[in-house]
Amino acid sequence: MRRRSLSWTFWGIFALMVSPSLMAWSQESRTQLNSEERRIQSLMSDWVAAYKNLDAKKLAALEVPDVDIVDRFGDLHQPSGRAENEELWSETFEVISPSTEPPKTTIDRIRFLGSDIALVQMSWQFARGILLTDGSRIAPYSQIDIYLVTKSKSNWTIAAHYMQEKKP
Repeated sequence: MRRRSLSWTFWGIFALMVSPSLMAWSQESRTQLNSEERRIQSLMSDWVAAYKNLDAKKLAALEVPDVDIVDRFGDLHQPSGRAENEELWSETFEVISPSTEPPKTTIDRIRFLGSDIALVQMSWQFARGILLTDGSRIAPYSQIDIYLVTKSKSNWTIAAHYMQEKKP
């Protein structure tokens, strides 16, 4: 009986000694995660700002050169290099009027798949649609975008981007 009591005492003391270390490790891990989450939020904020400013060069710089993009119509675009990616965005922005009301965006979720890869879910709302340069307008709509972001040398970039129109 005494031996069992000593055993419980040992494990109790061991737990008290290890707990602060585990809590510190857990806190450090959360701090690092929060730091990476903020970096991803910053990347997405820069990406949205570039989109709202119709800045193809900046958008392409925030994506890997061979980014995979599935547009809201379901078409896959696989540019082979940064110049081709920039050209893809430039062609898209050529038909959008600069006076178009910018969409409202919200990051709904960031899900880490590893220390250097994450999924970002973002909601876009084009409340007044998109005004085109020819004067016509794409009707108002909302969409959910999924971004695969990767980290290389402490920089996060977009490796894939999938757009899906939300059904009302």
